[in-house]
Amino acid sequence: MKKFIDRFPILFSVAIFAISMPIIWGALYPLLYKLPFYWASAIKYTLTLLVVVAVCFAVYRKIPFTLQGKNLFKGLFTFGLVGLICAVMAFIFSYNKPDVTPSASTVIAFIFYNLAIAFSEEFLFRGVIFTQMLDSWKNKKGFIWVAIIVSSVIFGLRHLLNLVTAPKVIISTIGQVLFTFMAGFYLCAVYLRTRNIWVCIIIHFLEDFFTGFWAIVSTSAATAQTVDGTVANMCMLVAVHTVYVLFGVLMLKSKKWQYQPLLCDR
Repeated sequence: MKKFIDRFPILFSVAIFAISMPIIWGALYPLLYKLPFYWASAIKYTLTLLVVVAVCFAVYRKIPFTLQGKNLFKGLFTFGLVGLICAVMAFIFSYNKPDVTPSASTVIAFIFYNLAIAFSEEFLFRGVIFTQMLDSWKNKKGFIWVAIIVSSVIFGLRHLLNLVTAPKVIISTIGQVLFTFMAGFYLCAVYLRTRNIWVCIIIHFLEDFFTGFWAIVSTSAATAQTVDGTVANMCMLVAVHTVYVLFGVLMLKSKKWQYQPLLCDR
């Protein structure tokens, strides 16, 4: 199986994505749709994480990326600072007037939901898919850039699944696909420079947490999530996120940096 995966990493990436997200989510939909949104989503992403881990042990007999937290804070403030700043800026610019006092259950569910997203998506898209592409294409010219772009495209397109629960929010979903591709590009670069999946998880968690925070304390913010945005707003949002690609390129263009294999079972 491993030889097949090494030969067809894109096919493997699509397969593990399909199994861990749309297939398992679709199978569980009748059981989850009656639950409050954040609890249902937290459960979905947690199950995604478990499926990813199970596939890793079935294919690699281990997690194919390190779980060590070496130089975590150095990595966060050296290479992850842009992501941390963008998370804070998202919190500020997405401000909506608070008019709701969320219950303790809602707050816990919201935190659990964002943690589950960060863990499951970083394990899947950076830890497994991106790492496998690097390993499969390591003998090809420009393989790092190809792996970053292809894995980030898959990461971006994954957000088309949002149309299942919000089929009328088309423009905003397209914008989300584009800016998550850019965020994925940046996170791949951060992962390569830090060798630390925890840096990516923390950045991802804070970005999602601060972006969605107002939805649990503001009626207008919660309502806005079900209403499609304008093309102008979408373009502005995408333009702001180009900073991710810019800093990702700068990090990998540094002459002091040299690629080292990531796959732990080699």
